Amino acid sequence: MTTARNLGLFVIAVMGALMANILVHDGMDHGVGFDVFLAGSGSPWQLFINNDLVTGLLFMCGWVLLRERGGRRMETAAWIWMILWWGNIVVGAYVVRAAWQAQGDWPRFFMGRHAGHLREIAITPAARVIAGLGALGVAMWLAGALIGTQGAAIPAIGYALGFAPVVLSLLVLATPSARR
Repeated sequence: MTTARNLGLFVIAVMGALMANILVHDGMDHGVGFDVFLAGSGSPWQLFINNDLVTGLLFMCGWVLLRERGGRRMETAAWIWMILWWGNIVVGAYVVRAAWQAQGDWPRFFMGRHAGHLREIAITPAARVIAGLGALGVAMWLAGALIGTQGAAIPAIGYALGFAPVVLSLLVLATPSARR
């Protein structure tokens, strides 16, 4: 379990560093990489790499659906949308969360609540308020970014698909959950 958690943390660190590099050297002003992803389909190798990535992410989404079945639907939707858009940095976060919840029990790691009780992550009221304000802030930034595209479809789609799940995820964190 420690290996899975450490691998998840390593992926988060590497992808976080790469995201910081994008922010410093390229920015998010052209649709959060959506144009780059689509442009890559002109090369057979890039098309293969893009489809390989998406296929792996779809397998991961299948695991999330299986593991989260019976839980909060909005939380499951947020995880899947975030995985499909933000990729392996979110996969790393999900693996770290699953390892923490499983408390060293591999069946619980893979099957979630279907293999026994999971440790719940306690979110304080203050953290819920911060998450709610974060959702509002990201939504306002997203609205500004969409206005800034001046109707250009690819950047607008990229921004909407890229940041709407961030807003949704923050709203899920801000909303108290019913007993599972």
